[in-house]
Amino acid sequence: MKKYGKYLIAAVAGLVFFAACDNYEADDHKFGNAVYLDVAETNEVQFTTFGNNKPTYDCALQAELTYPAGQDVAVTLTVDPSLVGTYNARYGTQWPMLDAKYYKLSAESVTIAAGKTTSDVVTLQFKELMGQGEEQTGALPIDETYLVPVRIDHASMDVLHGSDVAYYVVKRSSAITVAAQLTDNWIEFPTLDKYSESSKAWNGLTAVTYEALIYLDDFATSNATGSPVNISSIMGVEQYLLLRIGDTNFERQQLQFDGSGAGSSFGKIPGRDATKNLEKGRWYHVACTYDQAARTARIYVDGQIQSEATDVGISAQSKKNQINLAMRALYDLWNTAPDNEKPQYETDDTGYNKLGEAYQFFLGRSYDDYRPLNGKIAEARVWSVARTPEQIWDNMYDIQNPQDDPTLLGYWKCNDASGNTVKDYSMYRNDGVAKYDIIWPQGIEIPKLNENNE
Repeated sequence: MKKYGKYLIAAVAGLVFFAACDNYEADDHKFGNAVYLDVAETNEVQFTTFGNNKPTYDCALQAELTYPAGQDVAVTLTVDPSLVGTYNARYGTQWPMLDAKYYKLSAESVTIAAGKTTSDVVTLQFKELMGQGEEQTGALPIDETYLVPVRIDHASMDVLHGSDVAYYVVKRSSAITVAAQLTDNWIEFPTLDKYSESSKAWNGLTAVTYEALIYLDDFATSNATGSPVNISSIMGVEQYLLLRIGDTNFERQQLQFDGSGAGSSFGKIPGRDATKNLEKGRWYHVACTYDQAARTARIYVDGQIQSEATDVGISAQSKKNQINLAMRALYDLWNTAPDNEKPQYETDDTGYNKLGEAYQFFLGRSYDDYRPLNGKIAEARVWSVARTPEQIWDNMYDIQNPQDDPTLLGYWKCNDASGNTVKDYSMYRNDGVAKYDIIWPQGIEIPKLNENNE
């Protein structure tokens, strides 16, 4: 019996060995190949929300194979209005089909070449969105939702059902629909390092307002090297005048206004308070103000004062303790001055000649590369005045005629939607440049709280 037991064990071991070898050498080719829509692979619903000032909007899609085939695969695509009822029944909506005059497929037939897995890109273009003329006759209605189902109509290979239909949920929105993703990325301002009329306005200040719309994807607690992280940077100048989330021995999700610089000297506000924590996964309008004369610092959340400190900061205003947000521009002024003029900028410990390595103004960065926002940002602004509560509330989502207001030092709507530059809409034109490629997420729609509550 023991002898047979040994043979049985050996036989089972051999089967396990061969099974393991078979599994190791397996590949996807033992499963049936099939064609599907790349955009529907993970989610059949494609939210397509765009601003009300866009005349066209393009969405890209491709036919894709599970793995390369030995021959060309022909695929035809179609917009199928009959699927609108299917979508509404599945998701409990009552959205109508978009009128055909507002969309066009760039191609209805594509080929996946032998040995390849994807077809050429097909564009579903939404067009004539703003109608005709100044009256926008025939424009797509604002804040109404429509459907455009696109499916694979036919293919010379099996179709992967469940990933063969993409439902485009289309909305021309009055809300903000574009923002910059600042995850492990930040925006810097090269023109603020050089002395010019554009950077000059950023120095010699006696009051400041920062504000922005932000969406926190996560509150990171460690960086790429595994070191602990307790700060998410929003905007400002490190160790000088900075709006951020978190700090050492502080709530990780709480806003903090750090006014440690010579022009503010009010320290950090507010104190640690878990009831003031922000949440990830939602949009906030955040702002902070400081006024030397009033000796008041404030933090706003969604247009309301969240924290306030009075009788703080410098006790007497002077040229020596003015707020300088573009300190390297002052160094550049000294550095490029004729030798006989340099001494006037070398007065004391605040001499411009000592500012060559001064901290700079950023969006989404502060002390080092490991304190990014880890979220999205839009409507970022810097002012040379302390905006009033009424001004903060009324203008959270837009500034009219920004080029006409000299107190608006910088205004980055972050609505560029492509590229690595964010345009400055203020009169000073200090465009921002991202450190790395900016991701511009799709389907953003930022609710306007000051309209909903009116």
